[in-house]
Amino acid sequence: MMIVGFCNLKGGVGKTTACQNVAIALAKKGKRIAIVDMDPQSNLSAGFGINLAPTDPQVFDLLTGAVEWDDVIMSKEGVDIVPSSLSLVMAEMNDDSSSLNHDSLRKALSKIDSDRYDYVLLDSPPQLGIFTQNVLTASDKIIVPMDGGFYSLFGLRLIDRSMDIFRQRFNPSLKIGGILMTNYNPRLYIARKIHDDVKRSFGGLLFESYIRQNVSIVEASSFGMSVLKYDHRSKGAECYTLVADEFLSRFDGNADESAPVVKPEPPAAPKEPVKTVTAEKKTEPVTPPPANPQTVEKLVTLGAYEEGIKQDVLDLLPDPEKATWEGMLKNVKEISRGEIDVRSLREDFEDSDKERYTFYVLNDEAASFWPVMYPDQIIEPLRCVIKWDDYGSVEVFM
Repeated sequence: MMIVGFCNLKGGVGKTTACQNVAIALAKKGKRIAIVDMDPQSNLSAGFGINLAPTDPQVFDLLTGAVEWDDVIMSKEGVDIVPSSLSLVMAEMNDDSSSLNHDSLRKALSKIDSDRYDYVLLDSPPQLGIFTQNVLTASDKIIVPMDGGFYSLFGLRLIDRSMDIFRQRFNPSLKIGGILMTNYNPRLYIARKIHDDVKRSFGGLLFESYIRQNVSIVEASSFGMSVLKYDHRSKGAECYTLVADEFLSRFDGNADESAPVVKPEPPAAPKEPVKTVTAEKKTEPVTPPPANPQTVEKLVTLGAYEEGIKQDVLDLLPDPEKATWEGMLKNVKEISRGEIDVRSLREDFEDSDKERYTFYVLNDEAASFWPVMYPDQIIEPLRCVIKWDDYGSVEVFM
């Protein structure tokens, strides 16, 4: 029995949806699966259509030893679920939480016959509180779901930095078993950029499969079921089936050595840089290959005024963020500048093609730009707004 936690310290990245649908996809492949909802928001339970009465046993009762495993599990779509409810929030805040510590979940799971399940999946909250601590302490491995946004990347990095602390203090065998891109739109430059950054930094830990943006996934949760039950022919169901295949290729029968650290890459890695450097040196005096003039053209067509706009944007950011945004801005074809007008920007956001344009805002409370999800996020005081056109243009409002 392997215990796999789904963790990211940024909310809204598809973590719960991934936990639910990976579990069902694995069950459809004949695996014996259980899921534990460790999030007080209880979105996983709601995603299975579970609504508990105040007196019904839930995960908090399991953690405190008030009930046994078989007293609390519910079966949905071929998996066993330990549900949660909003009362878990109050349980954490009141005196009952004194009976909890970081290894309460591990102790509860240790009582289960190890042959009963192939995998137990744990859904965690998006913050490093007592329930996430329990998930990290109980897990053999964790999967970090993340979308194509900056803040989910920050959540990944924070989890990565926390691993050493948890290994030293609570769980020496804890490993990141994989990073899964969710709600991914490969047509968006920023999504591709973050995907490449993760691939470069974490290598084989990044799942080759990813979850595309798909309306069926959202609709399925609202109907209290997985996307594989809601519409097994949808792109969302197809994506999760592929992820389950890769999950098994990484973990099945390998409790100690996970496939994410796929090590054909290390030997290949040295060769590529050497070839690239050599090619660049030899090619510079001669005619560059076709791909290079395009990149050079983009950079050369920006005049001093546009370069000045780029620098003004970078000057607003702290040093750790400059490199990321400098890398993003260096390849745009056009940059223009305007004055901040909140009302006009809101209208522009509402009328824009969300597949093509992404808006980012920077205010005094944020250390970096963050994506706008709805118009009311464009509020004063604003330091800068970027309207990003996926076709290569940027409008900067300062």
